[in-house]
Amino acid sequence: MNKIQDLVQKFEEYISRINSENPVFFQAVAKLCESYGYTLENAAVFNRNLKKITNLKYILVADNPGMTEQHEECYLVGKAGKTARNFFKNNSLVSDFDEEVAVLNKTFIHTKSTLDLKKLKNFKSLFEDSERFMANLAVDMLEATDAELWITGCSELAEKKLFSEYLKTLKSRCAGNPALKERIFFYPHFSFGNFSKNLNAVLSKNPGMSVKEALKAASLEVSENSIF
Repeated sequence: MNKIQDLVQKFEEYISRINSENPVFFQAVAKLCESYGYTLENAAVFNRNLKKITNLKYILVADNPGMTEQHEECYLVGKAGKTARNFFKNNSLVSDFDEEVAVLNKTFIHTKSTLDLKKLKNFKSLFEDSERFMANLAVDMLEATDAELWITGCSELAEKKLFSEYLKTLKSRCAGNPALKERIFFYPHFSFGNFSKNLNAVLSKNPGMSVKEALKAASLEVSENSIF
């Protein structure tokens, strides 16, 4: 896991530079937070739980760090995070979530709501850089291990959508290493039960399927519009 921890360290160092070298950006995000009644602590957010990884099996990608995430400097720790953890535990996909699952986002920039990222239009270059960085980080982890990459939330993962640069970077990396596609899956968010609804729909049509088989089939339904 030395390669993974090297990537994690570089990620942490990059986030530290972003927060220290971009005071105007910090102020813009802080103003958004104030409009919702809370104080910003981290505009660019690192995931401290990545330091706990010892046996990476899954790379789980959400959208961006929310209010709790920027406070705790940990990704996917709200209701959706609890749902995700329970899913992995209840289906025996991992024995220790923090040690075996790397939770990333499509951007490390904090906003209370993902769509609030559109309000930071004056920082388009920084936002697109963050997407490229996070996509490359996910693929770097994928190439360094036998893990699977699960990307949740696809409504904004398309050309001319919010996370278009993330998708563009992902496509570029896979063009250079097509075998990666076999370990990349697309699903709805864990929030509001969307992930489970999608998976259960597959299982109900195919009662003989195992959960792992159904997960692959569920991904095909989500990515039917040829994300790649």
